[in-house]
Amino acid sequence: MNQPLTLLIKHPPTFENERLYAFHVILKEFLGLDYRSIAEKRQDVLITMNDTEGPELLVSDVLFQTPTDKWIKDDSLPVQPLETFDLAQVPVDIACVNPIIPIIYGSRLDGGDYINVQDAKIELGIDIFGSAFFMLTRYEEIVKKDRDQHERFPAIASFAYQEGFLERPIVNEYLEILWWSMKRLWPNLERKKREFQVYLSHDVDWPLGIAGNNPLRVLKTGAGDVLKRKDFYLSMHRLKSLAKVSMGNVDADINNTFDFIMDLSERKGLRSAFYFIADHTAGEVDGIYDLDNPWIRKLMRKIHKRGHEIGFHGSYNSFRNPDQIEKEFKRLISVTEEEKIYQESWGGRQHYLRWEAPATWQAWEEAGLTYDSTLTYADHVGFRCGVCFEYPVFNLLQRKTLKLRERPLIIMEGTMFGKEYMGLSYEESISLLRRLMEVCKLFNGHFSLLWHNSSVVAKREIELYSDVIVNI
Repeated sequence: MNQPLTLLIKHPPTFENERLYAFHVILKEFLGLDYRSIAEKRQDVLITMNDTEGPELLVSDVLFQTPTDKWIKDDSLPVQPLETFDLAQVPVDIACVNPIIPIIYGSRLDGGDYINVQDAKIELGIDIFGSAFFMLTRYEEIVKKDRDQHERFPAIASFAYQEGFLERPIVNEYLEILWWSMKRLWPNLERKKREFQVYLSHDVDWPLGIAGNNPLRVLKTGAGDVLKRKDFYLSMHRLKSLAKVSMGNVDADINNTFDFIMDLSERKGLRSAFYFIADHTAGEVDGIYDLDNPWIRKLMRKIHKRGHEIGFHGSYNSFRNPDQIEKEFKRLISVTEEEKIYQESWGGRQHYLRWEAPATWQAWEEAGLTYDSTLTYADHVGFRCGVCFEYPVFNLLQRKTLKLRERPLIIMEGTMFGKEYMGLSYEESISLLRRLMEVCKLFNGHFSLLWHNSSVVAKREIELYSDVIVNI
């Protein structure tokens, strides 16, 4: 039986915790390769096989050469505008969204290129490990102080948006460059097999739009359907729902689209995740329902019985508050146990996508959650973490890897439709959805989509969501 091939990584001695995390995620998590690492005095990363003489892969090392007094400070950020490299200039054949590759961190090789291919030696001027670390840990979000009205780091402040690569998973592209190089040097290497996956999630902010709501507010919303949204059908639908709910038929509530969502998911063999709010730290911003509501309990039982997932939706003011997150998660677990709902893992997302590096990750870790799926931007869709794979997270301030995993969110429907965000038409939204789905398929990655239950009530919303799911 053949012995598994083991890579040997020789690297500079600086920032060892950070390096080991980057090596683990890139080599073990993403590629499924065995390796061991040794720190020594050098200026680059050397990759060889089984500590024997033979082919060598040299990878640029820039971020982890940062002086400690400049770490996580402005001076350590990439220099803009970023340099780029055209893969068409070298004989490589890799999966990429665009052959023009932005260089987050790197250094040009002798001759001015970023890739130098020889028979038994390949040099990469791209700092693949440092650049991936930068994106995966959300390094820039600690350094930069830009925040929107909800105290969120906005897409427009990110390097990915400013340099035009937010809609491409740059870490996946770097990964393919690294893999191509290793496979060329060591043809017997085999990488982890991956398949394209779709994650559908639904933040349950307003499970009911009529029941428990002020009838006058509902009537005003119905008038707005006609006057503002020019949607007579939606207005009539809302008013009919109001009449039925007033007669005691809560299931007729306009926002009760859960069966419709689960039906569509099941038709495609998919599992939907529904994330519930367990407390109200900001009043009605966190919705108006309570987990003790019998109708909510019945809904949760139905979701579980049909084989879908129950998850956690941290309230508006919880994202910096570990005690509050723990309290809310314990409340959710208590309710699900009372309803005899048991799951092997628990994940979810922060309300309004309010998240702060690394405080929110650490709070979720301490509360005992399995995965987070908050990380996309509210103001623009795309790859906030630069990747379409799930991965373990790293606390930059405590310098340690956490058990918590990040399942990056790619698209929130409100980002596409919202006039304060991208303000796309339905036709533009469909085109964007399909394009980013194809990007994830290119890398056998994960396409993660958030669609609120309250956003499949208008006829066009229903048509759009149906089109997306049916054509996955």
